[in-house]
Amino acid sequence: MDRWITDTEISSRFPYYTRANADEVGPDPFSPLGWSLGWMKGCIPGVAEGFVQFGVLDHDEFALDPPEVFGNWGGYFYNQLSLPRLMGCRMPGATPAAIDLAYFGDHPGVPVYQPHPDDENEAQSAKLATKMAWVMSTDRFEAMDAGAALARRTVAERPNLASLSDAELVARGRAMAPLIYDVWTSYCEVCLGASLGPGAVQAVCAAIGRGEDAVKVMAAVGNIESAEASFAMWDLSRLVKASPELTDAFDQGIGDLLDRLTQSSSPDAVGFLAAWQAMLAEHGHRGPNEWDMRAHSWTTKPTLALSMLERLRFQTEDRSPHVARAAAAQQRKVLAAELLGLVADDPETSGMLQAGLSSAALFYSLRERGKGACIRVIHEAKLAFMELGRRMVQRDVTIDPQQVFMLLDDELDAFLADPESFAGTIRERDQSFRQLSELEPPYIVALEDGVPPISTWARRNAGATATPVSVGDVLQGAPAAQGVVTGTARVILDPADAPNLEPTDIMIAPTTDPSWTPLFLSVAGVVVNVGAIASHAAIVSREVGVPCVVSVVDATQRIPDGATITVDGSTGTVTIVSL
Repeated sequence: MDRWITDTEISSRFPYYTRANADEVGPDPFSPLGWSLGWMKGCIPGVAEGFVQFGVLDHDEFALDPPEVFGNWGGYFYNQLSLPRLMGCRMPGATPAAIDLAYFGDHPGVPVYQPHPDDENEAQSAKLATKMAWVMSTDRFEAMDAGAALARRTVAERPNLASLSDAELVARGRAMAPLIYDVWTSYCEVCLGASLGPGAVQAVCAAIGRGEDAVKVMAAVGNIESAEASFAMWDLSRLVKASPELTDAFDQGIGDLLDRLTQSSSPDAVGFLAAWQAMLAEHGHRGPNEWDMRAHSWTTKPTLALSMLERLRFQTEDRSPHVARAAAAQQRKVLAAELLGLVADDPETSGMLQAGLSSAALFYSLRERGKGACIRVIHEAKLAFMELGRRMVQRDVTIDPQQVFMLLDDELDAFLADPESFAGTIRERDQSFRQLSELEPPYIVALEDGVPPISTWARRNAGATATPVSVGDVLQGAPAAQGVVTGTARVILDPADAPNLEPTDIMIAPTTDPSWTPLFLSVAGVVVNVGAIASHAAIVSREVGVPCVVSVVDATQRIPDGATITVDGSTGTVTIVSL
């Protein structure tokens, strides 16, 4: 197999694409239906409109067919590298290099920026200047608030899917695409603005010799939606820890746990199930690879969440995220006052720091709220097609409900008319899709080199060439969440496969998305291969009080499982203590 059915074209105007930060959105391949419907008809045009609304460029400067916003090869999602750099050219005071650092960290392999004659644009620079001033001064973003409300309303108004016809299920799924577009437009603006406030804070802290305080003063800002799942899971874990009956039920295994608890009328079982349902109602759309419609969520596969809860129930009380957030918030207030006092005689610097702190807090919250809104709407399409897939299994068309996602959007009508005629195609695609999931996609795709044939891609984690560490080595990453901790390294590649985590361990992960967040409370620290100060792992770690270092290149390959390491989340260092 050298090509996949959802492969996109490489733009000649915006010729560079990267997996940097893209693996946080799509660590695994996107299904044909998830890409052709959710992304091609929802996310991609929404992002394009977001770039226009933010002022980066105008509609006539890029195309949607074929898309010049994102790329997809071998099913794997790619970020545009050229478009953010364009923003660096046009945004007053910014540079392409600064944009690379903000969005992709210090990760190697990113190609050098190549100027284009049309990159400079005074009219767009003026628009961006206005938008920058807004980002640094506003205290709300009504469009994102409206998008979040739209997503929640869509969930609340969900019909009884089991009562819908096959055609109505498809219509329900397709109806989510324009809603995804609406939410993504404002979410894109949030993502583009989210680096400005933190950048200002980092610049001021560095200028006054307090660079390490930049992370601390942006901790525990509150109202971070993706972190709230961790708090809900923590509260559930305390119910289990405090109840001999629930503890015994978990000790027996999580496979049929909910069924066993449902058969019990004890107050502990009833209370747990009520809290569990409340957690799913708010966070059930979460799950690995949650940007793809095909991927299971906590709702469609509860064991994903229960497996994390299984580890979290062993955590000690002193790791309560409620206590950690309150302490970090108080420290943040004291530190902010101290830093502002140091620059009080410089009105310009003082104003920059205050604006940066306010903007960072607001846009961190908006970023996670926007992400949650997008996933909620995608999840509604997922549920509709999962129901259709369940019916296809009952009719012996497929053997797994997820196989329905092997269809393209423009094949759905023909599939409804004659499902059996697609059975062979679905099986073949499903087999190929599983093979794609075992591959390591190219880190960079560029016009001059093209896309290497899929048959030449390496297998994941096969023949790793990263230099192994030695005792005393200090790996430099980017500071993400304050704190120093020493513990045992545990390399985790899948949030659903972390059975041996102990409360004193340090999780080494390739990247994280919101489905990982409960694991943050199950460990003493977090190290991530990629990311920057505004990436998911950084934001959530600061919110729940876990020391974190991001952008430690090849950490999952270089740091062996079982090594003793020290993580300093304020300096961004990982020290190898023993092997």
